[in-house]
Amino acid sequence: MWIDLLVLSYFLWIAYYDCRFHLIRNIDLVLLLLIQSLVYLGNFLIALSAISIYLLLNLLAKGKIGAGDVKLSFFCATPLGSLSEILNSISIAWIAGGLFALTRRPQAIPFAPFMIFGTYMVKIL
Repeated sequence: MWIDLLVLSYFLWIAYYDCRFHLIRNIDLVLLLLIQSLVYLGNFLIALSAISIYLLLNLLAKGKIGAGDVKLSFFCATPLGSLSEILNSISIAWIAGGLFALTRRPQAIPFAPFMIFGTYMVKIL
């Protein structure tokens, strides 16, 4: 339970930083890996599928998805236990991000907050 709160608080830090600077720092991902490895080690293989999905989306979107988002997808998928949960999380993230984008002028939006939102919506539901 406490590790989930620690992971969530670190996710919120990453989301804040991405909103502020449009950057997901590698050091934050390394620290998140250390934290998550304490609990979710068995889920690392399934989380690799999330990276594959986001790499494909990056190619289809012609690079509009940042490399930090592709890397973060692994960490968002790690607390989830199955491919269906990962796909649901990605769907929620894209729907939420798309709705947010409709309210803004055409400009780059940080996607990490929506990825984290999708992860925790699936985890809660």
